[in-house]
Amino acid sequence: MSTPQYQVIRAEIEAKISRGVLAPGQKLPSEAELQKKHSVSRSVAQRVLNDLADAGLVIRRKGSGTRVAEGARQINVMRSVDPRIGMADVPGQMHVAAIETIPAAEAAVHLPGLADDEPVHQLTRVRRDTVTGTPTSVEIAAIPFRISPNLPAEDLQSVAIRAHLAALGVEISVSRMYFDPVALTSEVAALLETEPHVPTLRRRRVMWRSNGDVAESTAYYLKPGAMEFYIEYSDQESLDVSE
Repeated sequence: MSTPQYQVIRAEIEAKISRGVLAPGQKLPSEAELQKKHSVSRSVAQRVLNDLADAGLVIRRKGSGTRVAEGARQINVMRSVDPRIGMADVPGQMHVAAIETIPAAEAAVHLPGLADDEPVHQLTRVRRDTVTGTPTSVEIAAIPFRISPNLPAEDLQSVAIRAHLAALGVEISVSRMYFDPVALTSEVAALLETEPHVPTLRRRRVMWRSNGDVAESTAYYLKPGAMEFYIEYSDQESLDVSE
């Protein structure tokens, strides 16, 4: 299966941002220019720029076009917690480290209200920089087996947990994000290819169904210095969707 065109174009631009070829503040090609250069439709060009903006790599403003964001390794936290959004769009490529089915009590993340002996799928993935290949974050997700018994059969490298749950008809009513300063365990440090016990930021997301049952619990361990996180409000009318 070939890679969608918008992903190819986005990866090309993301790589230039990562290498510094496109510097903070520098203007990106317009939708029309991307259309012409890559022989794609306007909707494809628009998706490329919108996805880059959603990932915090660029800023789109009416009248000034699309420019590389200051500190392009920035992630909008709102995209991580809002269940209506399919992906958090964190830059980089995901690699699967492990998938196992274990009792909830043995999971590396806490699943509130779930019995200790209830089976869960625990998925551990490492996100790597698309240019250097170095790890930037580790994700450890746990989902009750009864919600998604066939999760191990999915394309675990690319599956987005929230989109996967939505496809199963699992409605999320509450999504909560926690932020904890922690010291890296030996296991996580090895995946991040850094020293253990180094202080870092851990994000924890828990999602609940409307009946109060927990649907997912995930911990994200950020490699020190790899990314920045922010929360931003933007007036949608000021966003540039034509240039």
